[in-house]
Amino acid sequence: MGITPVQLIAAWLFCLAMSSHAMADHESSKEPPLWTPLDGPERLASMDTPEGMVEVPAGWFVMGSDPKLDRAAGPQEQPQHNVYVDGFEIDKYEVSNVDYLRYVLARGADWPQFWRESPFPEKAALHPVINVSWHDADAYCRWAGKRLPTEAEWEKAARGEDGRVFPWGNEPAGWLKSNIAHPGSKRGFKYPPLANVNRYDRGVSPYGVHQLAGNVSEWVADWFDPDYYRSDENRNPTGPQWGTDKVFRGGSWNEDPEVARSAGRNAGAPDRRSYLTGFRCAKGMTPESGITHDVQSEIGAISPPVRVTQHE
Repeated sequence: MGITPVQLIAAWLFCLAMSSHAMADHESSKEPPLWTPLDGPERLASMDTPEGMVEVPAGWFVMGSDPKLDRAAGPQEQPQHNVYVDGFEIDKYEVSNVDYLRYVLARGADWPQFWRESPFPEKAALHPVINVSWHDADAYCRWAGKRLPTEAEWEKAARGEDGRVFPWGNEPAGWLKSNIAHPGSKRGFKYPPLANVNRYDRGVSPYGVHQLAGNVSEWVADWFDPDYYRSDENRNPTGPQWGTDKVFRGGSWNEDPEVARSAGRNAGAPDRRSYLTGFRCAKGMTPESGITHDVQSEIGAISPPVRVTQHE
């Protein structure tokens, strides 16, 4: 008894189905799968991520802007003045999505809004976390055994002691140094055009901190007061005791270079969440870090630096 035409067709359909299934498996292995909070967070949390902190030594630095030298200087950045800060450590990189995912899984914290509304590809795992409020950032840093940097600490980490305009110097921002004013920012997107937190080696600060200009703005600890620089607080300033808005620094991928200047100041309500804003953490210097002398006892013996006279 031979094979009927119906049997031949059935065998052909079966082979076709198996071939399509194998091809689908092959194709799916090429591209990283989309991730949502319901699909493999524990696997992503185990990824290797760039990490580490950078030491910023105690000393004086030039804080704020001089409108005679910096045409973009805003009134909230004036007057330019000398500030002393104790030695501290600051995260070398912005807190990434994977970093924040570990915190969410450990503490049962809320998913950032962007994770719920628009699943991001796995290749964005090392992008800075966004849509986090000041309270979210503060809670993460505390969980990590750190804290948010003060405004003065952040600015010193960004510009060093000489009052430079950007972390890399006084030259304008460029594509090789920062993720600022992305040309696609006016178009629709599924996910913002962010960069991995460890990119832009040419744009690091004098201490080697990455992306203190652009990518995302960063929350700091201080309450905002546009006139705070007119006070006489010039040693380890921590900002006003209270306020309505918290400071964020550094500009973002969607803003002009003027906003990303190291002296630039912006602020928002502490419960504000934005796709332009993320954060990094800091902590005080420890004996294990390599600086063991008593910085506080030396403050009175240190003279302020001479202010810069050239920003062009």
